[in-house]
Amino acid sequence: MPKTFTLALLLAAITLIATDNPSLVAQTTAANPSPAITVSISLQKDKVPLGESPWVLFAVKNLTDHEIVIEDSMCRLHVEGEKGERPRTPASKVITNRFQSRVATLRPVVYVPWIIAPGETSIHKYKLAYLFDLSDPGQYTIYIEVMDPSSHKWLRTNTANFEMQRPTQ
Repeated sequence: MPKTFTLALLLAAITLIATDNPSLVAQTTAANPSPAITVSISLQKDKVPLGESPWVLFAVKNLTDHEIVIEDSMCRLHVEGEKGERPRTPASKVITNRFQSRVATLRPVVYVPWIIAPGETSIHKYKLAYLFDLSDPGQYTIYIEVMDPSSHKWLRTNTANFEMQRPTQ
């Protein structure tokens, strides 16, 4: 009986220490952090003449009580047409560092972080024709994936649709 009683006391002491120790509770919470941001997109126009560019408005809301930083490497834009993902322009390949292996990369000269204050929503605008080949008429879909700075999981925005139209004469 003394061994059972000692074992019960030991388990009770461990339980008390674990529940009263804030660092252990914080570790449990940190293992599954809730997202620090919410993300969404909208388009300025959903019908765009060929030769012009659709603009996407990318909104990020900071859900935390501290500033967060969103870096370019944390955002991935996707534009899909009837035949799948649209080809990227040379400018997009430079911006996103998606070079062919034979092309030497350049270090960025200026780094401007995207800082979002606690509780605030910040919006970035992207000119899609600068980043993707949108020279064909038709229906397109866009969404953006963003790495959450807290959980380090990829979050996906809503999907928006637009049409590239032949100019009317």
